Amino acid sequence: MGRLTGLVMLGLALCGTMAHAQDTVSPTGEPPVSTEAVAMENAAVTVLEPATAAVTAGVPHELTLMMMIEQGGYILWVIMALGFVAFVLSIYHLLTLTPGREAPKNLIKRAHGQLLDGDLRSAYQMCQERDEYLALVLRAGLKMSGHERYVIQEAMESEGERGATALWQKISYLNNIANIAPLLGLLGTVWGMMQAFGAIAFEDAQVKGLTMAYSVAEAMITTAAGLVLAIPTMAVYFFLRGRVIKIIAVVEANASEFVELIVKENKA
Repeated sequence: MGRLTGLVMLGLALCGTMAHAQDTVSPTGEPPVSTEAVAMENAAVTVLEPATAAVTAGVPHELTLMMMIEQGGYILWVIMALGFVAFVLSIYHLLTLTPGREAPKNLIKRAHGQLLDGDLRSAYQMCQERDEYLALVLRAGLKMSGHERYVIQEAMESEGERGATALWQKISYLNNIANIAPLLGLLGTVWGMMQAFGAIAFEDAQVKGLTMAYSVAEAMITTAAGLVLAIPTMAVYFFLRGRVIKIIAVVEANASEFVELIVKENKA
């Protein structure tokens, strides 16, 4: 009887141990996770969540103009300076470089009247007081009044060529800026890519990605800035070139008439 009682007690103990083991093993067969490990994991998540939220809150969700200027580097500042010069020149030439400014109708009318009346001296004095393109050409012809026709015509043509060169020189600065701007953008691209590859080769793994991102951003921003400057500047240059051609044509047409009037007055 004593032996039977001992066996029963041993069986009950074994059953309790097996039941406790089944309770601690997960249904998937994975090893049990201790309560201390779960508590430590929860504490780590609790600590990391505010830090992650703070970092995410500090990162902007879109690229602003100020960020592009900061990331563009020194080459972007050079492009911006050229853009300011191009803007000022464009506004100035659009307002002043016109046929009405270089060959005004009141000057043409007064010169025609004075030459028809034979008052070459008054016409010459009027041209001396003015700085328009047509006035300079007419004054050169009036200086040679009394000479042969070809002398008067050559003097006016020479002055006309000098005036045309001055007009082309005025707008050539816009053409130069339009040609230089894409080259500066390309230089910024090359410099940014050099920095990006340098980061791949020399930087630590922790900062490599950030350095590459900033370098590529600088490359792309300078390229875009060069194109943004070059395209409108070239458009303004072509527009002003058409104006210059028109001004030269108007001056040449009126100069031919003035030559005939001067020669006619000399014969008279």
